[in-house]
Amino acid sequence: HPRVRGELKMLGYSAYLHPVGADLLLGVGQDATEQGRQLGTQLSLFDVSDPRAPTRLHQLTLPEGSSEVEYDHLAFLYWPPTGLAVLPLQRWSRNDVFVGAAGFRVDAAGIADLGRLSHPVKSEWRGQIRRSLVVGDRLFTLSEAGILASPLATLGEGVWVRFPRT
Repeated sequence: HPRVRGELKMLGYSAYLHPVGADLLLGVGQDATEQGRQLGTQLSLFDVSDPRAPTRLHQLTLPEGSSEVEYDHLAFLYWPPTGLAVLPLQRWSRNDVFVGAAGFRVDAAGIADLGRLSHPVKSEWRGQIRRSLVVGDRLFTLSEAGILASPLATLGEGVWVRFPRT
């Protein structure tokens, strides 16, 4: 017997919601205009402590971006010890093409953009990051082309291992 207990009106949508703390959900989806035109990947932090009155605490839009997380939850990584959220990100605009992953620090204070990771490949499609995971003090990102091990603390330059072509 499902019932609506509360609602939140906002532009755009969250295709995926992930718990990131007590009574907090991180939404990943698309920002949009009032007419429904998509503007880019949107991250929203929601306070759901009162189900009758959920609120959006913070929002971050990545213009003209899209993420595999919108249709595949397995592409999303949240690492609770550091509040790190990682999602594959693609951006195809006239002036900027990016294929890789984006990292964010998420907590009740906000959503901080930590930076971008990309795989050093000639074809953007082969370098599309599909998954990420944490092992020790490294963030590993995986694409069809290979795997990149980056420092977890900075998401800086890492060690790249290319997969042999099959």
